[in-house]
Amino acid sequence: MIEYTGWKKWFPTDEELVNLYQDGECPLELLENEYLIVMNKEDATVSSIYKKKNGKLEKINRASIKVRDPKDGRMNTVYNPKNTEQSCAFDMLHDQDSTVKIITGSWGTGKSLLLITAALEALREKTFEKIVWIRNNVDVKDTKDLGALPGDAKEKLLPFLGPFIDHVGGEKRALKMIEDGQLEIQPLQFLRGRDIKNAIIMCSESENLSKEHIQLIIARAAEGSAVWMDGDIVQRDKTSFENSRGIETMIDRLKGNPLFAHVKLVKSERSATAALADKLD
Repeated sequence: MIEYTGWKKWFPTDEELVNLYQDGECPLELLENEYLIVMNKEDATVSSIYKKKNGKLEKINRASIKVRDPKDGRMNTVYNPKNTEQSCAFDMLHDQDSTVKIITGSWGTGKSLLLITAALEALREKTFEKIVWIRNNVDVKDTKDLGALPGDAKEKLLPFLGPFIDHVGGEKRALKMIEDGQLEIQPLQFLRGRDIKNAIIMCSESENLSKEHIQLIIARAAEGSAVWMDGDIVQRDKTSFENSRGIETMIDRLKGNPLFAHVKLVKSERSATAALADKLD
């Protein structure tokens, strides 16, 4: 089975390029919300990016997101896409027509960074009222359970908020958002029966979810809510999730639906050091 990445690269002839610009025609078959990355044949650089939207090809523009400066906490830093696939993901996260979105990719490709910064931007613009953070409390493969954590439910779940804390400006900022009602930490095991309105239901590390878990999460999205997920199938921590193939099942069965969008990121942008992790495979 050919992997669905949410985008296709295309090296058009001069005639095909004219047909694209004049009539919006492309010989490649694209699904709804799938991206077309138009490449230059001469130097293999990106010429432009299109998206299949309402059955037609629509050119997208590179977006940017304001993020909080970790030094002074002010919203004075602009994050721009660092590669073509991130540009597709930026556009996907800004598209309010798709309500179930997932970014996949290896470590360091920017999955959580893009989700969280775009979600914070959506809160500032009052597109949503809050973020409901869901993460299955699964320990990393081949590590020992530290035992019962002290404190209330919020304190017990705070360690699983790590990716959010990294990108929101620290633990104090995350706790302030919880106090202000902008952030809610929701244990997966207590999710059944919830009716979540006007929120981004965000699930990090969704490779550690079964198909049934993903069904449960999506079914919680009530009026005005959307489901945003990220995951890396290589980093699964239990055999049961490998067997269930939750992410792959969701992508395979929902691709092409106008309410669903997916982008796979392929290039590590964290650091040259972090990129060395791939060399151990």
